[in-house]
Amino acid sequence: MKHYLTYILTICLAVCSCSDDGTRQEDIALQAAKTYYDQLLHGDYDAFIAGTLRTDTLPDDYKTQLRLNMQQYIETTEKEHKGINHVETLRAKCDTLKLSNDSNIITAQAFIAICFNDSTREEVVVPMVHKAGIWYLR
Repeated sequence: MKHYLTYILTICLAVCSCSDDGTRQEDIALQAAKTYYDQLLHGDYDAFIAGTLRTDTLPDDYKTQLRLNMQQYIETTEKEHKGINHVETLRAKCDTLKLSNDSNIITAQAFIAICFNDSTREEVVVPMVHKAGIWYLR
């Protein structure tokens, strides 16, 4: 399953870098957010962490703590909601920020729904940022 999710992420990132075909950045950011949360759902915590902006600069101890927090979140959903069934995409909104050095940063708010096994669902706003052709969790 881990290889399958890595494959999906690779395709998503390839689409991000080829968005000149008219694909809306909102759609790409939304799909990237879903891919990252699917990785979390399937226990690929390292891939989820790697999808977060600037985690390559974090100390290993901090990454370990992030991994433990995610494991605890999944365990909590098991106890409270019988686990997560799937993640749905809802909508996204992009924004462009102009910096003082005349460069731009594209950000997005991706709205996803986490659907639990007890038939409840939770809508989550996932902040995203576009950097070097890739959408990252912010």
